[in-house]
Amino acid sequence: MIRLPLWIFTKSEDFPFFIQYGYHDSECYLHGHEYFSELVIVLEGSAEHTVGTEHYPISKGDVFVINQDTEHGFTGVSDFRICNIMFRPEVLFEHIYNIRQSPGFQALFVVAPHYLQNHRFSSRLHLQSQEFAAVKAMIRDMITEYNRKQEGWQTYCYACFLQLCVRLSRLYQLTNTEQHRCVMQLAAATAYMEGHFCSSISVAELAQMSGYSQRQFSRLFKEAYGVSPNAYITNLRIQKAQQLLQNTQLPVGEIAWNCGFEDQNYFSRMFRQTAGVTPSAYRNRERNNASKPAQ
Repeated sequence: MIRLPLWIFTKSEDFPFFIQYGYHDSECYLHGHEYFSELVIVLEGSAEHTVGTEHYPISKGDVFVINQDTEHGFTGVSDFRICNIMFRPEVLFEHIYNIRQSPGFQALFVVAPHYLQNHRFSSRLHLQSQEFAAVKAMIRDMITEYNRKQEGWQTYCYACFLQLCVRLSRLYQLTNTEQHRCVMQLAAATAYMEGHFCSSISVAELAQMSGYSQRQFSRLFKEAYGVSPNAYITNLRIQKAQQLLQNTQLPVGEIAWNCGFEDQNYFSRMFRQTAGVTPSAYRNRERNNASKPAQ
């Protein structure tokens, strides 16, 4: 498989993001992405989206996300015009944005791309005329800013991209088809975890919420997210603890309790496994780094 790195499209190492739109007069060969994902919005015409050996018809108004390392291309193009937004997945996951609590976001940006890559199961969003016009205007605004590169253009583009992600996620959640319902089952459980990770959550509860058996839910979740449900919850709790250690004066024991850990020793052990240092050492290190003058 040919794997395309992001630097082919942009040389900016401090802003790994690229957006373009235009006509595809010829077929696009099979390729994969190296360490970046791609949001695709079909603006005009139609084509066949090839994923591995499978072919899916796509047309104006279709929206989908391609994971890194998913082999795909376009054939049978007819007046085909798309918008491509290339981004690193961690852009949407490295901070605790509440968009991660949206089932539509988890479905469109995580679960659906995984199903497409690993199960050849296509579930995409289709924009109706009014929403299509609104999304197209957002894209046009973003591309104008990206090309002009005036002061603050990176912040502007980043903010527009997040706004676009929120809008598309809400629309995906409102779509009611069999394919969407299948994807939303797993996504809804993940969104619940994102919003309630400081509370006691069992895999049995999550499995019941998604409509799967515990064994099936755990398998599907690990396939999509790379870790078990319990490990995912622990990671969320550690991320929250890191925020509180950096930004508050709360005692370590109280932070552990606030983040869902009933045993402070267990919290310290899990924190060290994740961060490489104890909670107290992490707090001291971050404070020392913050007090250093900028170079």
